[in-house]
Amino acid sequence: MWIHFNFLCNVDTQIRLHKIFRSRISKWEGSLINGCVLTYHFGFPRNPSDSLYLCLNIPSMSPPTNRSLLLSEEQIAQLPIEIQNTATELSSRYFVNHELDKLQIRDYEFDINKPETLSLYNASVEEILNFASKGTEIAIELLNNDRTKSQTWRNDKELASVINQLVHERLITDNERHWGLHFACNSMCFTTNIEGYLRSILSQSSSGEGYWALGYLDEIEKGADIIEALRRFTPV
Repeated sequence: MWIHFNFLCNVDTQIRLHKIFRSRISKWEGSLINGCVLTYHFGFPRNPSDSLYLCLNIPSMSPPTNRSLLLSEEQIAQLPIEIQNTATELSSRYFVNHELDKLQIRDYEFDINKPETLSLYNASVEEILNFASKGTEIAIELLNNDRTKSQTWRNDKELASVINQLVHERLITDNERHWGLHFACNSMCFTTNIEGYLRSILSQSSSGEGYWALGYLDEIEKGADIIEALRRFTPV
């Protein structure tokens, strides 16, 4: 069953939590979970719905007969204790706005099985889970890459090409690859305009010889100041 831990918080907190969960996911994969979606949702100024999505496929849990958006107390009690404790502990440690910051635990499959969501992605629930999780997988792989950690990517074109190569290796149809690239970009904290820039490199309408997206990524990875990171992204 896909469980959605919805961390309602500002973007800087989302960045901090994302870095922590990347390492926890690697530890949980294959034992407690079988797939994940880890995505950002933020704007300027902050919207009350801004949140980090941590969606985990937890094989030990089965969907109830009567499903609803929010998990019941009984279902929450069935969560693996390590995952449950981690989510609770991190929200307690990093939430700073007691009015807006909160943790919701939701049924992810129930949430995305809506006509508007299926229409947006032009895909079934199963297809959405596949390209979303594969995109997240690619993002985590690249964020853990030595070239990212040592800041030795040559230019934006090299990064865009590697993301695209991995997407094409792991997904099949054009629609899957389009959205797989989107989820990979999102989970690397690339905003919509940065994703558009990377797509323009892949379509050869931009050269990609600069270090604009990489400068942004370097700033995100060394800190959690999104405003300073966005200042680094000024392609010409």
